[in-house]
Parts: sequence; structure tokens; C-alpha cells
Amino acid sequence: MVRHAFDFAKRITAQFIPLWMLMLLTALVSCLPGAQPAAPAPAAAPSEMLLRVSGSGTALPLAQKLAEAYSQAHPGVRFQFDAGTNTGGAIRGVLEGTLDLAVGNRPLSRSEAKEPLVYQPFAWDAVVFAVNLPNPVQGLSAAQIRDIYGGSLTNWQALGGPAEPIIVLDRDEDESARKLVLLPLLGGRSVRARTAILTSAREMVVALENTPNALGYSSLGLLRLMQVQRVRVLALDGVMPSAESLSQRAYPWYLTFGLIYRRDAPPFVRGLVDWAQAPAGRSVLKAYGYAPLEP
Repeated sequence: MVRHAFDFAKRITAQFIPLWMLMLLTALVSCLPGAQPAAPAPAAAPSEMLLRVSGSGTALPLAQKLAEAYSQAHPGVRFQFDAGTNTGGAIRGVLEGTLDLAVGNRPLSRSEAKEPLVYQPFAWDAVVFAVNLPNPVQGLSAAQIRDIYGGSLTNWQALGGPAEPIIVLDRDEDESARKLVLLPLLGGRSVRARTAILTSAREMVVALENTPNALGYSSLGLLRLMQVQRVRVLALDGVMPSAESLSQRAYPWYLTFGLIYRRDAPPFVRGLVDWAQAPAGRSVLKAYGYAPLEP
């Protein structure tokens, strides 16, 4: 009430009272009982760091699991994932500044290695051959894989399975698992079998789970991340693929996952890379069957 009276008097007498006197009266009124002090300006919210990530369809699901665990310890970092690229596309995005981090399932190419990039390998992922259940076959030899993809072995009955034709699944020619695992395993022989070509790592897993009598190859980690129920991973030449057999070099067929960023990347980008190789990050890798690499 006192303030209302003062405001009215101020409007009426402003033209007769000097400015210095009005300022003095304002200060006195602010000290009266019931006068409310001015509210302080709100504090600025801390800036949130956005980490833009993309890469190989085989490796990106693992990166998402790492990001989930990392965010719990670093709530100021937010992740944005783009699933529409591959390793090469993600590396281009890092160079062009549209991405902060690329997740690759292959080493840098010769031309990429000349760019201002840091490539940090952090895990091995087994590339495994697998069948659709209830196929009873438990394992194959490298020679049998060559015969199947070479087109000379076409029926499961010859391998202890049902008297049914083998539905051979393959990936597109540029896929790293095909170039770095299947073709070297074939020893220079061409793929002559009639195959169904899958264009993504997830499509291969879905096809394995839903195609009776199918044989295909996939990332072991991705099979675990997608929690497949109707797929059996096969031993190869008597060795069951696992993080342990990879670490012991007993299972020789794998991909190397790496994190790629610009040399001038901000510290919070490099922070995630370091964390992935620290005990907390390594525990995430082991939980899904990946073999962590020493930093």
C-alpha cells in the first residue's frame, strides 16, 4: 500500500520535484516494511556438449552402448547418432565438420591416413559364420566354407544337417567383413554359389534369424546386441569365436574397431576415446563379447 501511494505521488509531482529528491525517496521506500527486493538475474545454464557420431553399421551399435555408459558418468555430454553412413562416409563427415567422431570397422585407407585425423583402435570383433535354428550343425571347416561359397557344396545333408539346400547369405562387395574376412578365407576363389545379398549388417542378422536353412556371416558382437534367438554361431576349424579366443589369437577372423577424430578436436571428444580404453569402457566391451585392445 505504501508503494502504491508513492508511485501515485511520483507521477503527480515528478514535474515539480528535482530528480535527486525522487531518487532519494525511491531508496527510502525500498527500505520500508513489505517492500520486495528486485529478483536476481537467473544464472546462465551450463553449456551442453554435443558429440555427433556415425560410422559402420557393424560398429555403431557398440558405440551407442559405450555412449549410454559414458553419459551416466558425464551428464554434460549429449550424443547424436547418424545411422545413415558407413566408415568412409563418417570419416568424410569428420573432415568436413558435420561429425565429431567416426566409428570404423577397418583401418584408415592410404588417402585417409594423409588427412589430419587420429585413428584409435579399441576393440576386436569376431566375424562368425552362423546358421538358422533348428539346424543341428555345430561347426564348419574353412575348406567347407570355401566349398559352400564356391558353389560345390549345396546341401546341408553332406554336413550332418537336414536334406535341404543351403541358403547362402552374402554382403555387398564393399562391406569390410566380406573384404577382410570372407574373401581371404576363400583363398582367392570367387563366390560362385547362388547367394542372397544383404546390404547392411542388421539385414544379415535379420535374414539369419528368419530364413530356414540359411548360412551367413556376421559380427559376433552385433548378434549379442540384437539378442537373436534363432541363430547358432558355428565353430570354425574347431575353434569357437569369443572374446577369449580372439585375445589368445586362436580365432583369426575378426574386424578391428577404431574411433576416428580430427587432430584439433575439442578435449571432450578425446575424452570419450580415452574412456573407451579405460576400465569402465573395457567392461562394456567385454559384456558384449568384444576383445578390448590395450591403449
